[in-house]
Amino acid sequence: MTLQHNRRRLFWLLQKWSSYTVWAHYAKQFDVFVKAYEEALATWPDGERPPEYNVRFAYLAQDLYPKGLAALAKGDRSVWRTMREDAYLLCAESEAFSAMDGITSKEINSEYGGEHGTPLYTVWTDRLEQLRLLKEAATPRWAEFVYESRPTYADWHPIAYLGRESLPEAYFQSTRQDQDVGPLPTHCPDTPPPTSILITSGQRVTHDGIWEQVFPHRAPSETDCLNYFVKGAVTPWINDRNREYVHGKQFALPVSWRLVWEDTRYLDGVIPDESFYLNPVITPAAPEQAEANPTAPPSSGRVAAGQPCPQSGTWWTPAKPDARRAFAQGDIMPDYPDSSYGATIWYHEAE
Repeated sequence: MTLQHNRRRLFWLLQKWSSYTVWAHYAKQFDVFVKAYEEALATWPDGERPPEYNVRFAYLAQDLYPKGLAALAKGDRSVWRTMREDAYLLCAESEAFSAMDGITSKEINSEYGGEHGTPLYTVWTDRLEQLRLLKEAATPRWAEFVYESRPTYADWHPIAYLGRESLPEAYFQSTRQDQDVGPLPTHCPDTPPPTSILITSGQRVTHDGIWEQVFPHRAPSETDCLNYFVKGAVTPWINDRNREYVHGKQFALPVSWRLVWEDTRYLDGVIPDESFYLNPVITPAAPEQAEANPTAPPSSGRVAAGQPCPQSGTWWTPAKPDARRAFAQGDIMPDYPDSSYGATIWYHEAE
């Protein structure tokens, strides 16, 4: 994978996780999860019923999501700022995580159930697996891309997330659709040319948007060290990779950052159609490529409606009751646009 390819992927992800459409989608998916969770508490028997104490976090998240979306719809991105009362989306994601924390997988339940606060389910049923899949659908993975960096200790500096140049290759190096960051388009668009606006670690961020680290002997845009910074936040440092880790100590280096793209979305009160972040264009592999590696593992147990089925087997969707059915690899997954559940997402049923 080339540096520019990696840069385009990360730029696309940063725009995705600062999108109103994406956050509204996860708020809606969380409501679906909460409804199923409440039904489980009311009707499921002991040994299968999820922990009741998690509901209090769910209701907090359901109160915060609308407030955050209302502010973001006006272009207010302080909803991701730490240590602020109006950090609605940051807090909503945190409370939602706490609400869903008790829903584990069958493997975790069998290995760690009953340990360190992990619930122990004495039986593992299809209903529990479906509740777990609803949790996965409502979890905004890598939403921390847009969060304001917060130091571990009060006297430490905030540290930026860095790209492939400063993190292990596995972070973004895979050419398949990475389940950790969600589906990525086959071809991410080029990034815009960087601006001349610079800031340095310790200063206040001057513009909402995507920034790149400045390297003294490298031309602008020749890096995949990109971050989304929120206006008003403290511009972060980076870790000194030449210093060995020492518990309780921080070795940070000040750096300069260059504005690549200013985020002015929603300031005019208009919310554009950004549904492509939820259903990116993924080009199926050519037949000869698929035949060259017939034993390759499936790319994901999750696929959006309108996309080809990545793996033969039984699939289900929360968008329609009793929608479980078998698909062959390559089949186009059906859509239920009138569903109250929002976008139709299909999930592969584990053997």
